[in-house]
Amino acid sequence: MRTDTRNDMAKKRVFLDECCGEDDLRSCFPPKAHVYVAADFGVRGKEDPTVIDQAIKRGCLIITVNKDFVDYYRNHARRKGKNGMYFYGLVFLKPSKIMTRREQLQRALKEIAWEETRDHDDLVIVSAAGKTRHARLCHPPCAAEFPADQTEWG
Repeated sequence: MRTDTRNDMAKKRVFLDECCGEDDLRSCFPPKAHVYVAADFGVRGKEDPTVIDQAIKRGCLIITVNKDFVDYYRNHARRKGKNGMYFYGLVFLKPSKIMTRREQLQRALKEIAWEETRDHDDLVIVSAAGKTRHARLCHPPCAAEFPADQTEWG
């Protein structure tokens, strides 16, 4: 059972982690998306858990290049128990010398069904070469319906 109000929130929200905020990644998103950075939430320079918790609290898809975000997000304490919550997704862009972060993000966004970002909690990892790995972290029925071949590097 969902414990949040995803369907009540019409506008998509995206949080760009400080580490990737210098690139012009805002333009990768549709014009109606609300794209935020750490300064918008008052978490500039704060510890990773604080930053992630603020992005989750505000209903954002998180974009990061920080590996520490992945484990904290995947194992977040609010996911535990019978009333575990599901969030809005995380995109992790691995360091790359052959692709720009913008190119990596565009590949990740092709993996996420943008219209469904309020319905599913997806984790998309983009390799340095642009290959993607996609996992659905939401409730078991959604994860079971998700094609297994898309969880591998593609």
